[in-house]
Amino acid sequence: MTRNNEAEHTADNTPTPDPSPQVPAYPDSGAAASAEHPKPANVKRRTLAGSTWVSLIVGALLLILLLIFIMQNQQAVELTLFAWTFTVPAGIGVLLAAIAGALIMALVGGVRMLELRRELKKLR
Repeated sequence: MTRNNEAEHTADNTPTPDPSPQVPAYPDSGAAASAEHPKPANVKRRTLAGSTWVSLIVGALLLILLLIFIMQNQQAVELTLFAWTFTVPAGIGVLLAAIAGALIMALVGGVRMLELRRELKKLR
């Protein structure tokens, strides 16, 4: 019987490691790790132009889906906003609600950016 950190000896006096090591074995972060896993030479990075093109394509697809939705929902509905009453196609009503929501979110985001700029100027 051996202690945790002592090596166990067999009949030919060859030391064998303890089967339950106290310290987990992690790969060395030195040159051996970089030699095993070399970094690829031709790594493609995202560019602003590439991200812009992807955003434009996604936006165009969403616009097409929105137009299809509007064309399929042409029945007239009555919308009431405070004291005003409007009769518009259902698709247009949903579009107007989405635009109003986007404008409100842009306003909130703009106010937050102004707050962060003020805090940054105070720190400088």
